[in-house]
Amino acid sequence: MSTSDPIGRVPLSDRIAVLLLLGLGVWVIAAPGFLGWDYFRTRGLGLLVLRILTGFLFLFYAVAVVEKNRLRRRLGEIHEAMNMLLYGRNYRRDREAIRILIRGLASREEEVRRKAWENLRKLTGRDFALDEKVWRSWWEANEKRFALKSRRPDD
Repeated sequence: MSTSDPIGRVPLSDRIAVLLLLGLGVWVIAAPGFLGWDYFRTRGLGLLVLRILTGFLFLFYAVAVVEKNRLRRRLGEIHEAMNMLLYGRNYRRDREAIRILIRGLASREEEVRRKAWENLRKLTGRDFALDEKVWRSWWEANEKRFALKSRRPDD
C-alpha cells in the first residue's frame, strides 16, 4: 500500500494520545507520591497493587490505540486487495478516467464531448445519450459496484 494513502497514516492525535498514556502509566506506577498516595503507602500492599493496576490500565489503553491503528491499516490493505481482485489492478485509474470523461461531456467543444462520449461507451459498455447529467446520475448510482465492460462476468 502506498504511503500517500490516508488509510495507512496514524492520526497525530492518536500518536499524542499513545505517548501521553504511556507516560501517565509509567508515572503512576513509578511515582510514589502520585495523588497523595503517600498516605496510603504506609497502610500496606493494597495501595501498591492499586497503583500498579491503575498504571497498567493506562498502558493497556495505549496498546489498544496502537492496535486499533494497526488493524485499520490491515483492513485498508485487505479492502484494497479485494477491490483489485474484483475490479482489476487499475480500478482507481479506470474510475478516475470515467469521472474525467463525464466532466468532458460538459465541454464547450463538440469534438471533446464526442470523444468523451465514445470513450465512456467503450469503457462502460453503456450507450446513454451524449448528456452529462444522464452519465453523472448513472455514475453516482453505480460507482461503488462498477466493473469495466471487459471484466464483467455477464459479458
